[in-house]
Amino acid sequence: MQKIYPFKTVILAVLFLVSFKSVDSQTINHWEMVVAASDTWHYFPGNSEPPAAWANTNFDESSWLSGPGGIGYGDGDDATIISPVLSVYLRTSFNIVDTANILWAILNVDYDDAFVAYLNGHEIARSNIGTAGVRPLYSTPAANNREALMYTGGIPETFIIHKDTLKKYMTLGSNVLAVQVHNFNISSSDLSSITFLTVGIKTAGLTYREVPTWFDDPLKKKTNLPLLIIDTKGQAIVNEPKITANLKVVDNGPGQMNGFLDDATDYEGYMGIEIRGQSSQQFPKLGYGVELRNKAGADSSVSLLGMPAEADWVFSAPYSDKSMLRNALTYQLGRKMGGPWQPRYKWCEVYLNGSYNGVYMLIEKIKRGIDRVDINKLKIDEISGDNLTGGYIVKVDKTGDLTTAEYFYTHPANSYYNARNYAFTYVYPKFDEIVTQQKSYIQDYLTTTENVLNGASFKDPLNGFRKYMDLNSFVDFQIINEFANNVDGYRYSTFFYKKKDSDGGKLFAGPIWDFDLCYGNVDYAPDNLATDKWLYPKYGAGEWLPMHWWARLMEDPDYRKAFSTRWKVLREGPFSTDSIMADIDNHVQNLGEAINRNYNRWPILGQYVWPNYFVGTTYNDEVNYLKTWMRARLTWMDGNVSLSTGELVSGYPVNNVSVFPNPVKQQLNIGLSTQDVKKIDIEILDLLGKTVYSSEYTPGYTGIQTIQLNIPRMTPGCYILRLKKSSQIFSIKKLIVND
Repeated sequence: MQKIYPFKTVILAVLFLVSFKSVDSQTINHWEMVVAASDTWHYFPGNSEPPAAWANTNFDESSWLSGPGGIGYGDGDDATIISPVLSVYLRTSFNIVDTANILWAILNVDYDDAFVAYLNGHEIARSNIGTAGVRPLYSTPAANNREALMYTGGIPETFIIHKDTLKKYMTLGSNVLAVQVHNFNISSSDLSSITFLTVGIKTAGLTYREVPTWFDDPLKKKTNLPLLIIDTKGQAIVNEPKITANLKVVDNGPGQMNGFLDDATDYEGYMGIEIRGQSSQQFPKLGYGVELRNKAGADSSVSLLGMPAEADWVFSAPYSDKSMLRNALTYQLGRKMGGPWQPRYKWCEVYLNGSYNGVYMLIEKIKRGIDRVDINKLKIDEISGDNLTGGYIVKVDKTGDLTTAEYFYTHPANSYYNARNYAFTYVYPKFDEIVTQQKSYIQDYLTTTENVLNGASFKDPLNGFRKYMDLNSFVDFQIINEFANNVDGYRYSTFFYKKKDSDGGKLFAGPIWDFDLCYGNVDYAPDNLATDKWLYPKYGAGEWLPMHWWARLMEDPDYRKAFSTRWKVLREGPFSTDSIMADIDNHVQNLGEAINRNYNRWPILGQYVWPNYFVGTTYNDEVNYLKTWMRARLTWMDGNVSLSTGELVSGYPVNNVSVFPNPVKQQLNIGLSTQDVKKIDIEILDLLGKTVYSSEYTPGYTGIQTIQLNIPRMTPGCYILRLKKSSQIFSIKKLIVND
């Protein structure tokens, strides 16, 4: 069953794919329609539950009403109009003269608001209702409102029926296509059920009926993005445990197009799959956690789409973020920062059981490994010495759906005002694999770290927090969360890992994860929506509030200086406004027509989806809002990083520095008191740290001084006044210049 393609190179792939054509593409000669919406359908209004066998071939439908499809009401798109109902059940028969001459099939359904379709009693497709494999009751409403498309000039949604499904369920002679259609609620003004079934024929000549003029031939339907094609064999994907399903990956290489019926390239085989996410599980477009497996069910490490081989992957489903870009941009920035590993990803399009499911990101899952979080493997017998000191990954996250064995709390003896005890979840080793001595070690290490951080000597360069925490990783983690003003920052999906003492032994912050509710995509947290607020001071005692660690770190002037210096370096490179805007434009160009396909499948543009603050009418509106928010955030951070650098140095006998008037137009007065007559250097800087004015003043006596300056004409705005003695800064003041 499993097919892996580990030795494919770009050059070989391109040479091979010049003449590439899948087997099915060669053998399907054309498509023909076997069921039309206008055929006669027997129907049963869903005022009660129909007989259990209603979709089977041998069911007696003679007592049901009948009429031409579509069957429904409202919108003027129904050939048979019925009274308002929450559901309606439909069935029609069709004849197949040669099953061997049929490969694939396509079900096209124009529905309002949800449906489930059956071939000879077996489910073959559904949308917007319930769980695959479980028949909805007649009283079950659709998950969401959905409008039919054909009456406004659109085409019905496409569901590709796998050739193996047809072999299993389609029979020679008479067959039954049955459909149950559900409304969002009984008071809805419309219900639509317009259904077509088309089959792929091997041979030339017309056996059944011509396809409709709007029919979209999947042999011609190609994408520049790789395809992830999931087949659950009729099983429902659940939150946990993972079910065994099949995965086919199609990536014909740079410059080549990819189609549903193309042969697999990177992988074709078994996988375990489950629904992933927390708040995102409320959305109809679901993300999945995936584990590649061999036939025996064991993990199977495979390279997918050029990323290093691994067994565990995430199929991330952008939905509430209608730009679809927030996670991708953040991971991209994280990798451009040049520090330790951050998740790689690839844009893809997904088919689920033959139905197009939209644009996804294939992302590397956070886990230990030489090509992921590069820490030592911690074996169960490593319970002492250096072996015990490293190889841990933990996270601070929601614990509501966890057992108490899956996480632990730190209880530091040194407290910090208004902070709480934090729950750390075991990521690696997993909670049911980590042994007692290892649990004790990582719990004790984190508790010690927090005691030192909370203690009076936390700034000490040798025995303070730097002894336990990797400064650079904490700075970078803070920068990315502050830039995003991430509503989950420092509180959820906050990962840490610990290396062995022989490998430095420190605690690292990261990798970064889960950034869809940020960059202005939140309506319930005004401080996180804002472009002019810091995130780190918002810690508190409530579980829903950020950790205090970064607020404490920012009390150390040297840490603040490291933060400021790193920010300014990044702003000259990957965090420059031009670079970030170019990244956005490149993503949009790469997604191309997939954007339209995604929003045809999930027509939510112009609609509120939790927790949108901005609701754009078009995709471009969503992208432009993201750009505008980011530009404003970058500008504000430039100024406020400069104003909070921590460059203030004590130790000079200068007191009570005052600046007046402030705002100033031309004449500036600086008042201070000094106990020596050393020269004072005076600088005015713009918010990017560029010196726009400099002067010097040498006191003629000790005591109170008033320095009068006539400053040159400057662009109105915010500036920084910096005073130095012997090249060391003793005062920084915010200065406002007016016309």
